[in-house]
Amino acid sequence: MRLPTIVNGILLLPALVWSAIGLNDLFRNGLYSYSSLFPFPFKMHTLSLLNVGMFYIATFLVVTPHKPVKNFLITCSLLFLFNAVYEFVFAVFYDWKGLIVTFPVVLGGLALVLLLNRRYSFLTSDRRKISLAMICFSCFFLLMLILNQSGFFEQVRLYLSGRTATDPHNPLWIVSKMVCLWTLFPLLKVSSVGLQR
Repeated sequence: MRLPTIVNGILLLPALVWSAIGLNDLFRNGLYSYSSLFPFPFKMHTLSLLNVGMFYIATFLVVTPHKPVKNFLITCSLLFLFNAVYEFVFAVFYDWKGLIVTFPVVLGGLALVLLLNRRYSFLTSDRRKISLAMICFSCFFLLMLILNQSGFFEQVRLYLSGRTATDPHNPLWIVSKMVCLWTLFPLLKVSSVGLQR
């Protein structure tokens, strides 16, 4: 077995394990369950975990030329940027004070992705793909506006403060996280070779 194949397997293993854990929890406990991020001592929403796992696997496999460590770094940097952007927009609606933390983190995420792109050139310059990403981001922001209008963020405040036991997370929130993350995917340079891997 060649070394790159072994490295590929090792770097894909976390996403495969988390996806398996997420699917198990989804079928056993439902849409709004939480899943363990084994071996780390914390949990996240099951569907969020599955979303991240699928993005990790897809991005890791399709970025070309395929080099395991390079693809791992690119995938992790995009996941970091996604989380930073999502938390930034969430803070806009939930609590403006959160921008003090999330804004620098977004800038750091952008800097990291651009630095890696300068080294590996994995971002596309195709205007159609960039336009698609912009449309996806606009849809994400629209979903957050709808969540705000529906009272979602006020319900989150009540839930996190312990004034209600009802978890406010709903299908629209799930879709918003999925759209935010996959907004980044059209920005990648993907060849037919990458898709066949």
